[in-house]
Amino acid sequence: MGAGVAVTRAARFATGFLALSLVTACGSYGGVDTPPVFRVAGEVAKEAVGAVKSRRGGGGAATPAAPPSREELEKAGNPVLRVVIPARGSDAFLTISDDKGDVVTWTTKDGTTFSLRNGVLTQTRGLGPDLMSSEVPSVATLLRNGATYQRLYFFLGPDDRMGRRTYDCTVTVVGKDTIEIFARNHAITRVTEDCTRPQGSKITNDYWIEGQTVRQSSQWVSGPVGVAIFQRVVD
Repeated sequence: MGAGVAVTRAARFATGFLALSLVTACGSYGGVDTPPVFRVAGEVAKEAVGAVKSRRGGGGAATPAAPPSREELEKAGNPVLRVVIPARGSDAFLTISDDKGDVVTWTTKDGTTFSLRNGVLTQTRGLGPDLMSSEVPSVATLLRNGATYQRLYFFLGPDDRMGRRTYDCTVTVVGKDTIEIFARNHAITRVTEDCTRPQGSKITNDYWIEGQTVRQSSQWVSGPVGVAIFQRVVD
């Protein structure tokens, strides 16, 4: 996640905080029909670990670090969110730094943050080309097949002026499935959100919703950052 997110060789725990860690692919991402972005994320994590170890160890063959177990992730006794950004080669575990009702802000060790409203991304800080704010749908709307609405994204341009992008979005409820996240199965409803602009550009967000909880998602952040993949590992 660029200069804003440091890469460490293994998961380290501190009181109330879980540090960043690059890990190998953990669990499966939605049954047989695994979306390509999730397969790419796993490979990115493994390659990034090897690259970091090679630099620190003065070259030679690098062995990817073993991923932490669910038991290790639960040791801290706090909710844990995993975030993968394939375009950045970044894979991190985050904990909550702020909770304002339905908007929860998750933070890395160096202060990079992701704010989500009931699991739907609303803003980021520390990525460089950040999503400054956005107007997003509710989980109830995402679970309504054929729902249509507008999404607003706000970005800070190179001249430090705020820019707005408006998208027309449509929801498709793909169906029910079971996914595994860190050795735990979750019965989910798979949802795809397709959004287009009058100029013709398009973004697609995917959600794996368990009850009213977004258990896993692939959500667009900004042009330079691309998508961020979120997994709610520990509640």
